[in-house]
Amino acid sequence: MLKNNLFKITGIAIQRNLSLNIILMLFGCLYLTMMFCNHYFFRTWAWDYGSYNFAFYDYAHFRISDSPVFSPHITFLQDHVSFTFMIFIPLYWMLGWVFGTYTLSFIQVFLILFGGWAIYKLIELKTSNRLLAILAILHYFIIYGRWASFCSQCNLAIIASSIVPVFLYYFEKRKFFAASLAFVFILLAREDMSLWMLFIGVYLAITYYKDKKCRIASFIVIFASIGYFIFVFNVIIPFLENPFHQFNLFNYSSLGKNPSEAMTFILTRPIKAIELLFINTSGNPAYNYIKFEFYYVYFLAGGFLVFYRPKYLILFIPLIAKKMYNDDPIRWSIESYYSIEVVSILPIAIFLIISEIKNLRARKVLIYLVCFNSFFMTTFKLLEKGRELNYDNTNFAFFKSSMYKSDLDIKKINQQLKLIPPDAKVAACGSIHPHLAYRQKIYYFPRIEDSEYLTVFLDRDTYPFTKEQFEEFLNKFRTSQEWVEFVNDYPLLILKRAG
Repeated sequence: MLKNNLFKITGIAIQRNLSLNIILMLFGCLYLTMMFCNHYFFRTWAWDYGSYNFAFYDYAHFRISDSPVFSPHITFLQDHVSFTFMIFIPLYWMLGWVFGTYTLSFIQVFLILFGGWAIYKLIELKTSNRLLAILAILHYFIIYGRWASFCSQCNLAIIASSIVPVFLYYFEKRKFFAASLAFVFILLAREDMSLWMLFIGVYLAITYYKDKKCRIASFIVIFASIGYFIFVFNVIIPFLENPFHQFNLFNYSSLGKNPSEAMTFILTRPIKAIELLFINTSGNPAYNYIKFEFYYVYFLAGGFLVFYRPKYLILFIPLIAKKMYNDDPIRWSIESYYSIEVVSILPIAIFLIISEIKNLRARKVLIYLVCFNSFFMTTFKLLEKGRELNYDNTNFAFFKSSMYKSDLDIKKINQQLKLIPPDAKVAACGSIHPHLAYRQKIYYFPRIEDSEYLTVFLDRDTYPFTKEQFEEFLNKFRTSQEWVEFVNDYPLLILKRAG
């Protein structure tokens, strides 16, 4: 009898999780395929994947070396106050010897899937509705910003935002130790994540104000986030600054020179602060519609519902402010990973709001509307030509044959790159750099310094030069007696320092 009941319970559990497992496997395989193809076909770049791989390798060997893609005397920590790759050190030794420079991509895909799993479990737990949970995880995977983020092979914002649903799920379960681990992981990922977690803490305090334990935990999140934010900007960042590098990630000149000036501006001039969220502050009319595009894409994909339950707006306030007040127009857009925090949290807000609507007919209409709009908008943007910023969608257009091929002879190039000794100092162009980043010293060409090998593609990757400037600069080395040709097999060129 006990045996039969056990089999029955197990069978029900498998059946209940079948849809979830199929979705996770489907998108896991698709994401891994895109990540693999992008790196294998040399579509990854020194920013960010080369610098990330180098930091991952460097920390795993218990060093904090100068970053290979920035100016001299700058470490990865001085670019971003992030301790994520230090946390990942065990994973380097467990996985790095098998997957090499693909390792961080695989870790990121796992964390994205972990976030999707948490959204499913959270919506199912709070609504007792498996259909809403399934739709929520599909929304999380299908929404356009998820695909666009694959323009960046790996990014700290993608990693951190994937764990936010995990934090919310364990908080809802009252598993505060697991939630604390997720919370700490998010804080340590980037210097600005504490600001988002502060607002999430406020949202939690409002949502659970009748639950004493959750209310106390919410205030701990709020004060810990404030404390960490102050500690980072008043202690860690000043400590990391040196004569060669000052912190330059506060790019909000329309608000002020630093976070305190920005806060003063927002509090004393609220009307102007709201206006800045919608207007082009770059002075270039080419960017007039970038902010509008972001708003209408995610408004139609379900964002309109957050105005029905304003407490959910709290989750998005720091994200929209950080995005729209920035000086760089690309950050206002829907492209690359610049919407990833929004798309990681939006499915939770949307489907929790839908679950709170009592009228069944209205609920069904909203479900159909959100699902149709999200699918239509994603499909439209994936297929759209001549988008505002002319972003190439090769890295995430999984439905195109161009995703799965290259004009390069990849097998031969990989064999030739393996001729470079693993302990050699190398200067490499943008798309070769991430493949060679597991070494003690690697530079982003045209930075040479004490390199023993110089490797570039002759028909691409000329940044920061024009093609003519690139050829002129490279010829100085090709004609120098200090360098000899090691491999010259167009388009790959490898020079070796003589002697």
